[in-house]
Amino acid sequence: MEIREHTAKCLCVLAWLCLVALGPAAGGSVAFAQASTAEDTAIQQLRVQVLPEYDDPRVLVVVQGRLSAPGTAFPLPVTFRLPVDAQINQMASMDMLTRGTVSLPYDVQPDPEDPRWSLVTYTLDNAHFFYEYYYQPIEGQVEKKFAFTFSSPQAVGELLLEVQQPLAAEDFRLTPTPTTTRTDESQSFVYHQLQVGELAAGKEVAVQVSYTKIDPAPSLSLQQMMVVMDLEGIALDKPHLVEASPSGGTVPFWFFALLGSVVLAGLGGLIWYRAQQDSRALAPALEASRGSFCRQCGTALKPGAQFCHYCGKAAMVGNELVSLEMH
Repeated sequence: MEIREHTAKCLCVLAWLCLVALGPAAGGSVAFAQASTAEDTAIQQLRVQVLPEYDDPRVLVVVQGRLSAPGTAFPLPVTFRLPVDAQINQMASMDMLTRGTVSLPYDVQPDPEDPRWSLVTYTLDNAHFFYEYYYQPIEGQVEKKFAFTFSSPQAVGELLLEVQQPLAAEDFRLTPTPTTTRTDESQSFVYHQLQVGELAAGKEVAVQVSYTKIDPAPSLSLQQMMVVMDLEGIALDKPHLVEASPSGGTVPFWFFALLGSVVLAGLGGLIWYRAQQDSRALAPALEASRGSFCRQCGTALKPGAQFCHYCGKAAMVGNELVSLEMH
């Protein structure tokens, strides 16, 4: 009896192995397990900021979010949709302890399903991602309008869309109507927020923006941006001088070198003086805004908040960071 049972089990195993081997040839398929991909991985939280005429006449778009993937899933390739005419600043991962970004190499391919989009792929080393780009959808010289559309290959659990109002803009309108409005006191920007919530994979959300703006200059000048970058500790490229050979004239070459040094020193002193003035004006506001963002999801914290109102994580207490568990 035991021999017969053992023989039956062996025959069952052999039959199953034959099905596995012959299945593909017969038009069928047998799969042991399917590895998780970035397209199968949903985005847990996502914030999309749309900044028209911020430091450039175009629209700056800043996106940051968190994948709902375990730590063991990384490194993980992920693909995002960007406008086909987008100028990419960076595709990056985020270090939530330092609030810094780590730029990563990426690949851009046209979207075969929709010519409006490019598919940008890069490999994340953790669940937190960040990317930003410029593009030009704005129509009009004074009466301005544009439509911003966001599309995600992955399902999004909680999507927050923010549109920044240019400093010199009037009669600023959004369709649909914003859910809430907040003001950045450090730079006096007003942000109009749309709590979109869930967004299915492949679906789109669009917002129509219109406003009146007589001054064509962006909200922040290049000089103001340099001051902000300097205060934030971002390295700037220093201009370098290329020494020319003597011309052989009657005036010695060292005279021109000395004269050039004096001129450069004067210009440097003037630039330094103006930068110091701008620094004194911007420093208090920037210092007030430092540390006012959640280190878990990046949301701006309310004054005196001990927990993030967006994701519920503990905020900074003094100079210590409360230990958090990724969920």
